[in-house]
Amino acid sequence: MLIKKRGQVAVFIIIAILIVIGIILFFLYRGMLFPQRQGSETFSPESYLESCISPYIKSNLELQAAHGGFAAPEEYAEYNGDKVAYLCYTNEYFKTCVVQKPMIKSQVEKELGASVLDRAKECAQNLAQEYRSRGYGVELGTISSGLAILPGKISVSFIMPLTVTKDSSTQSFDRFDIGVKSEMYDMLMISENIVTFEAELGDSEISSYMQYYPDIKVEKDKISDGSKIYTVTNVVTNEKFRFASRSLVWSPGYGVDT
Repeated sequence: MLIKKRGQVAVFIIIAILIVIGIILFFLYRGMLFPQRQGSETFSPESYLESCISPYIKSNLELQAAHGGFAAPEEYAEYNGDKVAYLCYTNEYFKTCVVQKPMIKSQVEKELGASVLDRAKECAQNLAQEYRSRGYGVELGTISSGLAILPGKISVSFIMPLTVTKDSSTQSFDRFDIGVKSEMYDMLMISENIVTFEAELGDSEISSYMQYYPDIKVEKDKISDGSKIYTVTNVVTNEKFRFASRSLVWSPGYGVDT
């Protein structure tokens, strides 16, 4: 009896081992046994639009940020061969500057949104064509877009009535909202604060910003006419925003003994 029981236990152990081995082999080779059909993955229109518009947002924003928020500034200081917009300026001596561009974030948003509008429409048309290439029937309405600079991202809204149909399935969309990673919001807020100090006191103490924002570096460079060039940099993303100010400038020779 004892030998018989031991034999039964051995059989159960062998069966258990075979079951475990079978489970392991199933998970290792299920991709070969049950291959997924090509193209069966879910298509994401948001991801498609993000990949289409993101490079344009980044390149246009970089261009604007290097010139004080404007791709082609009208009132500017020359700095290392670049035109850097005055956000605060006076041509007089011993006087504080007058703010030239209040609410700079709104100004940057407006120009950036206008600069990528055509690309946004193109991306929307490309999305419709991508659906058609996948066998969908497509109805696309009038396209427009909106843009906002928010903490941690640039938000782009595609307003585009879109209906796609395949077999008996229909999907309808009114808009798509995507986000492009960027730390420009904090940099513009710091720049606006610096401009306030320039207008009220004639200068700004830049070291305090770096104490409160460990990822931010602020540099101030005075040029020959007394103007100051501020460069705000996020040291993690390497994004920069640069602008000029001319405030509380002493006249040439003032305070120098003759």
